[in-house]
Amino acid sequence: MKFARVIVDQSGGAALDYAIPPEWESRVQTGSRVTVPVRHQERQATVVELLDESNVPGIRPISKVVGDRPILSANLLRLARWMAVYYCCPVETAMRAVLPQVIRKGAVGFKQRLSAQLAREIAPEVLAELERRAPKQASIVETLAEAGTPLAVTALLKMAGADRAALTALHRKGLVAVESERVERDPHEGETFVAAAPLTLNEEQAAVFEKVCASIEKPEKPLLLHGVTGSGKTEIYLQGIQRVLDRGQSAIMLVPEIALTPQTVERFKSRFAAMQHEVAVLHSHLSEGERHDEWHKINNGRARIVIGARSAIFAPLEKLGLIVVDEEHENSYKQEDPPRYHARDLAVLRGSFEHCAVLLGSATPSLESFHNSVIGKYQLLRMAQRVDDRKMPLIRIIDLRLDSNGGEAPSIISEKLRQSIDERLARKEQSILFLNRRGFSTSLSCPACGYVAECPNCSVALTFHRSESRLICHICGHTAVAPNRCPECKEAGIKFAGFGTERVEEIVAKLFPKAVVRRMDADTMTRKEAYREVLTAFRTGKIDILLGTQMIAKGLHFPNVTLVGIVNADTGLHMPDFRAGERTFQLLTQVAGRAGRGDVEGEVFVQSYTPHHPAIQFARHHDYDGFAEQETEWRKQWDYPPFSKMVLITSRSTHQERAAFSLETLHRRLKEALPPDTVLGDPAPAPLEKSHGTYRFHLILRTQTIQRLTRYLSEVLAKLPFPDDVTVTVDVDPYQLL
Repeated sequence: MKFARVIVDQSGGAALDYAIPPEWESRVQTGSRVTVPVRHQERQATVVELLDESNVPGIRPISKVVGDRPILSANLLRLARWMAVYYCCPVETAMRAVLPQVIRKGAVGFKQRLSAQLAREIAPEVLAELERRAPKQASIVETLAEAGTPLAVTALLKMAGADRAALTALHRKGLVAVESERVERDPHEGETFVAAAPLTLNEEQAAVFEKVCASIEKPEKPLLLHGVTGSGKTEIYLQGIQRVLDRGQSAIMLVPEIALTPQTVERFKSRFAAMQHEVAVLHSHLSEGERHDEWHKINNGRARIVIGARSAIFAPLEKLGLIVVDEEHENSYKQEDPPRYHARDLAVLRGSFEHCAVLLGSATPSLESFHNSVIGKYQLLRMAQRVDDRKMPLIRIIDLRLDSNGGEAPSIISEKLRQSIDERLARKEQSILFLNRRGFSTSLSCPACGYVAECPNCSVALTFHRSESRLICHICGHTAVAPNRCPECKEAGIKFAGFGTERVEEIVAKLFPKAVVRRMDADTMTRKEAYREVLTAFRTGKIDILLGTQMIAKGLHFPNVTLVGIVNADTGLHMPDFRAGERTFQLLTQVAGRAGRGDVEGEVFVQSYTPHHPAIQFARHHDYDGFAEQETEWRKQWDYPPFSKMVLITSRSTHQERAAFSLETLHRRLKEALPPDTVLGDPAPAPLEKSHGTYRFHLILRTQTIQRLTRYLSEVLAKLPFPDDVTVTVDVDPYQLL
């Protein structure tokens, strides 16, 4: 008898041994899903290892095998194990990330549909008899005869004007055959994708493509493609994937935002129109049924290209030839719930496991990736020119401190920006306005007594949303009615301060009453199809001014956009985070890159109260190398990533003292246990001290050898009991320090 070592779902990652019944030996493999007895329950589990013997006393047999084939490959299991060690979490938690919940639980199955067709040829006299005695049955027969192919029962009955009783009677008579068939839920059903031919590469693109092809033929190290906005990186991705398909292999294309997925899917399905059914999509806006069907399409080998957000890195593709990570610098590739993985880093690791090429692309590479290219871990490829010799947009800085026009509108939309938008409207050109802040006003305060409307659950002021006439917390979602008078001193002069996209939309609509203005942010993009509808309307020229948050900042290609206005460049610049300058530089460069992608040169206006900040000045001159050199020197001086590895430990509790005491206790234990090369900070309140009703305290560690540190961390955490109401989390390579 053979044995299987399994990890039971929601068990904390403990491995258990079970016997494999002889009749199932051929079906149970590494990666198979099974049902096993645990105490008095039947639980689902994943087979992680096959054993010839087991010394576990009283071993019990596997109860059931789920499916006909393993649903986790050896390489994906290996990836999950690596994640558990590196990101300091149980193996079962890592496996939950690798295997989507809809597949793991098995609650959703394939959609079945009844279809009908004529069982045999109907003689004219039989049809005449039906028309005389049962006209509805005759209508069904005539409809099926005219169609010549099986029809879905619901569509057939509607077309024939008949009911199910008439169809049942025909089925009993043997005139119509009714069968159940599997129907695939297609997220893009009903859409038409026009075939598009490959574009001719310019000299710079051709040189890069040659190196990409060499890496596909013989993968050695990941490729970092640093191409300015509009340099044609997507064409490199498309032609690289075509090369992989020609070799009989498959490819994964990661994009950072769900907002970018519709445009990316359209380009890919148009380019690969002859095989668009082999393009699968994975992201969080799919329904459970769509995600189920897309995943099985990939797992069954019927999809060869997978497009999606970070979780698509776990797509169960075989014969992987290329993994592309577009906009690799984006922090949305970082998962903020356990396991706190970074999809870019897992792409590099999976490429190593699968022996396939990995291509990371960005106009503003992360300093970690750029540093890896400097030290030789990655191969750096550059594209410094826009396609068709188009010029980079001219960036103008507007110092808001000197804006002396007064009044409400000029303080938000400066006079120079207003005039430029007017000129674009007159020329039938489009404009984009960017502000990375939602709502109407960022705070509500009383000038008489100093009261500020704050969230009771979080350490932030409530944001006023005029459309809902509510105060809303953007951290936990708490809502409250906006008061007419100060709740503290009862004065009527309570004021709204600051501004967000909702207020900017109102001002722009007043300044340009004849323009069509649309807003894209988390408040307006609540429906599944909202992204696609707005972007399609903008592409076809039905929208003059598109206003939005960071979801419009990157990856979008609209040739008629000649003006971009950054309403407030300082929004994220002064955050208590060592990456604040890098993020601002990246965001400004990416937003500016939306301008001038057509025949007309683009212009960008950057409004700021700190115009001389290096992040703004380097972005103004499109000088990535200059920014990277200065920022890297500063990081090296203070031993921040990429010159060290960072771990952020957070304690949370509804009791402030317990959260603080727990972290202080952990700090003492770590001080005793950690190796001397670890830099151990002191426990301190998090910059956002209260969130979702819990108090938060931070402890930061830095080291050169992360896996040794996480091993020590796991041992210390396992031995240290925390109070039931205290949660301690570990975030390796954190991207959010708030």
